Amino acid sequence: MGYGSYQSKDWDKLRAARNINDKSTVQDLYQSRQMKEYLNPYGVKYRESCDSMDSPASTAIIFGLDVTGSMGYLSEQIAKGALNRTMLEIYDKEPVTNPHIMFQAIGDSKSDTAPLQTTQFEADIRIAEQLLDIYFEGRGGGNGGESYLLSWYFAGKHTKIDCYEKRREKGFLFTIGDECCHRTLTRQEIKRVFGDVNIDCSAEKLFKEASEKYEIFHIVMKAGAYKHQKSGEDWKNLIGSRAIELDPEDLDVLPEIFVGLMQMTKGVAADKIAAQWQGKASEVVARILKDVQLKEKKGILSF
Repeated sequence: MGYGSYQSKDWDKLRAARNINDKSTVQDLYQSRQMKEYLNPYGVKYRESCDSMDSPASTAIIFGLDVTGSMGYLSEQIAKGALNRTMLEIYDKEPVTNPHIMFQAIGDSKSDTAPLQTTQFEADIRIAEQLLDIYFEGRGGGNGGESYLLSWYFAGKHTKIDCYEKRREKGFLFTIGDECCHRTLTRQEIKRVFGDVNIDCSAEKLFKEASEKYEIFHIVMKAGAYKHQKSGEDWKNLIGSRAIELDPEDLDVLPEIFVGLMQMTKGVAADKIAAQWQGKASEVVARILKDVQLKEKKGILSF
């Protein structure tokens, strides 16, 4: 998938058609009351990001959103404006060529009925249309973590992306949430969510496998379960400085953070990246990038 191109005017039309405004709630935005079948990862062999006449040098980008109860504000922010601004920033700053976007909705494979939902890779307004089809289950297990590793499993085993297959250029995978990551995906969970026959898989193994074709980052929201779970520390123990802690009041800078991280993996200097923006955006991006080490020290996963 991945035909056409994103146009801001199409976003304006969609906002008007869906009556999306600053007062819209999660329930207003995400009106599905169960998982739509086309978003169900069960039995999916591959989601594909393919080069085409519209996208001759496609780049696969996955955004995995925690849709458990404590993270409703994140999904609101993405739907109300962050998605549109992210696309405009990508086209303006060009950290990658021909972006193809997939959204994932992440819950808890130990308790939720829809622990993972996955859109297609898209390049036009279907990015937003499919995002708004996501079922916001709003649960989570209250068991010390969520199943962010489902995103890595699907990316590593069930995506085909031309940027990597043809050019050996990695795609990007960003997950966002406030809780720790469950350390094991059991064979029973794998069977229930994906329909695959497999052994138990550790988070470390799945991260390593997905990292072969994706640059992976996790944004730890400093809210909800963050404090009592010490989730920032837990994530850094798991993936090093690719775990980025973010205050909720800085969510409006998400588009700049995404673009800055993509540019950094392409070798652009952190100070040059931050200088592209002014004021708060520049300050937040500079603060985040100064702590990111793409090659971690011994003892932390390194790719």
